Amino acid sequence: MNRIRGREHLPGLVLCVSLAAAALGLNRLELWLAGSRFMDPFTCAILLGICVRSAFHLNSSVEKGIRLSSSGILEIAVILLGFTVDFSGLIESGLELVGIVFLLVLGMILACFTICRAVGIGEEMAILVACGNSICGNAAIAAVAPAIKARNEDVAAAISFSAILGVLFVIGLPYLAPYLSLSDFQYGTFAGLTVYAVPQVVAATAPVSLASAQIGTTVKLLRVLMLVPAVLIAPVLLRNRAQPAPRRPAPQVFLMKVVPWFVPGFLIAALMANLGFVPATLSNASSGASHILFVVAMTGLGLSVDMRVVLKVGPRLLSGITGSLFVITAVSYLIARSFA
Repeated sequence: MNRIRGREHLPGLVLCVSLAAAALGLNRLELWLAGSRFMDPFTCAILLGICVRSAFHLNSSVEKGIRLSSSGILEIAVILLGFTVDFSGLIESGLELVGIVFLLVLGMILACFTICRAVGIGEEMAILVACGNSICGNAAIAAVAPAIKARNEDVAAAISFSAILGVLFVIGLPYLAPYLSLSDFQYGTFAGLTVYAVPQVVAATAPVSLASAQIGTTVKLLRVLMLVPAVLIAPVLLRNRAQPAPRRPAPQVFLMKVVPWFVPGFLIAALMANLGFVPATLSNASSGASHILFVVAMTGLGLSVDMRVVLKVGPRLLSGITGSLFVITAVSYLIARSFA
């Protein structure tokens, strides 16, 4: 029976892995030709999946493997990411910075959610956009999506629009640095509070100074840690909105239903890594494996997209992401200026 089930998933898995390999290859080709990466492999994988779905009539035999790639493989990638988390730099940064980032992320999630709802975006999509813009872009959207059972179309659309705007932001930020009147420390803080992914923070700060890159990376890691409470809070908010009746299940059962299995897995992996139970070789291997699995999962998401749905929500989604990104940028700039 297990062999039969495995064979049912195999065609879709082969398709997703093949497209993921193509996305990684195109990303390397881009680096070789242009000397830098302007589009991350996640976005490239999603776009490839969308193009294949739109250009070809896919057989039903690949659907199960596509669903496995966009859900199960994605959750495994999140757990492997936990083995790469390092708390040492965060502890040295002090409680003040930790508190500022914590409050900022919570405030920005609420602000972005409100902006998206105001322009007519649905609750699930609004949560995806809010967490993506406020925490860590593609990874946050991908991690929160299973917790709220978001549709693949919503996840892919949110990641695609956020990634495109994020890339434009990273490209332009170093050129704006001389006109922002910020010290190296302030600029690093500003970039860490606004830019999506850790590699993008490095790309946006390294051209300015090493000090900016160091503080920017530290602040960014603090934002990444907010991924866990965001994953826990998101389904609770949706559940409370959908079921306002006073009767509620017992707390233990409620938590069992709300907390996705990969969240405690991520926490356990992070604790093991920081308590010294995970050797550096395993941590490095987990980082590479997580990256590859995320690309495979993004391919599965792209292959699940109905472009008619994405194009229908496009203008509203673009306005919601742009508006929330503007608010985050303005608030982050004011906070960065407050540091000496």
